[in-house]
Amino acid sequence: MKFELYIGTRKSRLALIQTQIAAKCIQEYFPEVAICIRPMSTQGDKRLDQSLISFGGKGVFTQELEAALLSGDIDMAIHSAKDMPMDFEEGTRIGAVFPRADVRDMVVTRDGTLCKDMKKGSVIGTGSLRRQLQLRKAFPDMVFKDVRGNVKTRLQKLLDGQYDALVLAAAGLARLRDWESEADSRWYDQFHYEYLDTDIMLPAAGQAIIAAQIREPGRFPERDEKIKNICQTVTDQAAWLALTAEREFLKACGGSCNAPAAAYAFLEDGDRMALYTAYANNGQEMIRKRCNGIPAEPEKLGQMAYGQYETEESQVER
Repeated sequence: MKFELYIGTRKSRLALIQTQIAAKCIQEYFPEVAICIRPMSTQGDKRLDQSLISFGGKGVFTQELEAALLSGDIDMAIHSAKDMPMDFEEGTRIGAVFPRADVRDMVVTRDGTLCKDMKKGSVIGTGSLRRQLQLRKAFPDMVFKDVRGNVKTRLQKLLDGQYDALVLAAAGLARLRDWESEADSRWYDQFHYEYLDTDIMLPAAGQAIIAAQIREPGRFPERDEKIKNICQTVTDQAAWLALTAEREFLKACGGSCNAPAAAYAFLEDGDRMALYTAYANNGQEMIRKRCNGIPAEPEKLGQMAYGQYETEESQVER
């Protein structure tokens, strides 16, 4: 008899595609597992007329999925790692991390105008303070306006002239285009894309990583042990280590989806890990730092990275 694995996800097209990517990865290792995907609505998807910070931040995309995990309605919830809250519902944790895609952000326009050539007062759509502060430093004449909705909804607003440009994560758009039908994928060809190097724009902690949230072992012992084994097998170790270091830094900052913080960790030469960070402890200017450590201690690396800002702040106070 096949083991049935129930995976919960938000109903957005991108969330469904990312869940299919995770399911495909699981079935490559466990072809005998029957996967059932259960789309669910969250508060973050319903309240599109308000900014995220006005009614709860990141957790509004995970609360319903966490409740379903704890009740046993699902065994696993798939998230964009950058959208996960720092504190999960008690009894849940990150179980698996899938290979990381392109970490960069990009600017999307209708006419191909590059950031450096945009007119003074050009309106850029993004609700992320992290993105605003970094872009403003590189291109000080831009004006920023909040934007909500799924990727296609945002792009339609760009077509309608509500914005001169949008800032999106490259990984999300690439996944949409790769998994859509050929006809649907061509819809995205009418836009122009400028990829922002990490020297200009450091990504959000966890950007371009798909993660699985699971129950802590014990509530449903046999199922939980099976799911734990599946997660350990499919997890991409490089992505796991990077995510752990980045989230530890964000946690030290007291971070959330609207925190003015960015983090990008990666392995160097196999036995070293680099962590680039940017943090605006005054809420105004993103200060960039680099920290090095060993892969076996990603939490320590994240804490060391934040310690650089604490040291700098104490020096200013003296």
